[in-house]
Amino acid sequence: MTPETRLDPGAPSPLYLQLQRRLRGLIQRGDWRPGTRLPAVPDLASRFAVHRLTVLKALAGLKRTGWITTVQGRGSFVAERLPEPPLAVPLMPKEDPSFPFEGSAARVREDQIGPWLGETLGRQQDHSLVSFSAGFPPEDLLPGEALARLTRQMLRELGAEAWTYADPAGHGPYLDAVRRWLEAEGAPLAEGWGLRAMPGAQSGLALAVEALTVPGDAVIVESPCYLGLLALLRALGRVPIPVPVDRQGLDPERLASVLQRHEAKLLVVVPSFHNPTGMTLSKARRERILSLTRAHGVTLIEDDSYGDLRFAGSPIPGFRRMEGAEHVIHLGTFSKSLAAGLRLGYAIAPQAVLDRLAPLQEVHSIALPTLTQAVVARYLDTGGFHQHVTRLRRALKARRDAMLEAIHAHFPKGTQATEPKGGMHLWVVLPEDASALELHKEALRNGLGFAPGPLFFADGRGADCLRLNFSTHDPAVTREGIARLGHLIHTRPRKHA
Repeated sequence: MTPETRLDPGAPSPLYLQLQRRLRGLIQRGDWRPGTRLPAVPDLASRFAVHRLTVLKALAGLKRTGWITTVQGRGSFVAERLPEPPLAVPLMPKEDPSFPFEGSAARVREDQIGPWLGETLGRQQDHSLVSFSAGFPPEDLLPGEALARLTRQMLRELGAEAWTYADPAGHGPYLDAVRRWLEAEGAPLAEGWGLRAMPGAQSGLALAVEALTVPGDAVIVESPCYLGLLALLRALGRVPIPVPVDRQGLDPERLASVLQRHEAKLLVVVPSFHNPTGMTLSKARRERILSLTRAHGVTLIEDDSYGDLRFAGSPIPGFRRMEGAEHVIHLGTFSKSLAAGLRLGYAIAPQAVLDRLAPLQEVHSIALPTLTQAVVARYLDTGGFHQHVTRLRRALKARRDAMLEAIHAHFPKGTQATEPKGGMHLWVVLPEDASALELHKEALRNGLGFAPGPLFFADGRGADCLRLNFSTHDPAVTREGIARLGHLIHTRPRKHA
């Protein structure tokens, strides 16, 4: 067996996907040209030292994605018209104006940014600071009294069970309540898919990255990207490969080019109310991205942390709800929609995928606390969560509107700002002579906070960009704070960091 035909049974990627990638590579390289008849199944099984069922599964994936066709009684053939060009598609110019969220051509060094996650959480406790940087519900929008009442109630009902380990997959009533909530929202679990409790979406991301990749592997990320994911990948020694985001979300043609040039294992996307831009990935792009990742054997992680926070427009089906989504892992959380301190979420995936994640999760956390899962389950089942989310959505819309009005009134001419239809964040691109990092230092000295754009890029972009969290303060405080920030932008020296 040659290195070209050797598959790795111990790799995170299953054998049929490894074989699918190898066979597709032979087509892309031109070894098997359009119209060529593929070797028979037994010959392929012998050549790659796998079971014939593994070959059949790999061929089925290639057929489903348009790389091969089958003729009854004759076998499998390379498709006459391939779904993508056989060689890498040239990238568009780096400074393409159709991708407005990258800002100017200026770059900043990683050592200029610092350890942002810890600093953000620490500064959030400083009540003298008017900060727009945090990414979780503020105290005035939390259903604190209802959660306290349910906690006392569940303590009485559970008794000693409240202090014992739950099932590693999750407390049964919690998992059942989440299933019912998803069904009520029109997003039930598909047959063969399972659900596991997670201590928040960040934990689910870490678990998937650790279980499905090894150090040095490429992971495709959005650009700009959720900063917690970039920090995670760097800490674990994985390589982030950025693909630009525009007003319709991740660009699938740029993704196609990256997939041709890199042997990536994962793609991580925040499709609804993207962190940091607030944009939502269109249905057409979701379908294209799903098809591309399936064709290349790349696991797609759908971070749906903000999915419950839509306050305008119609919902778009998530990746897991689409046909051919067997390679999708869906992550949800109550940290954004209910209370960050609960540290409670869930992962949805085909049961076989969850079974692969389970041993690593159990090593990390053994099990999640029974009490918090029981409280959230009861809150879901009694309708309290539905009422809370309805109020939260109204409040978020009012706060978004207040922030946008203040930005348009007080920021310099030429400033661009997104208008999300849900979530907590919006993205600002300042005139090109501004520096977000220098402005951030000045803002802190004046009792203001925000998240500078370079935090959200794998390659130092975003020098003149800001992420602002519109959920943090009531409209009056937001208007006053944004007016003060606008004054600082107008009066600061005009140069990049």
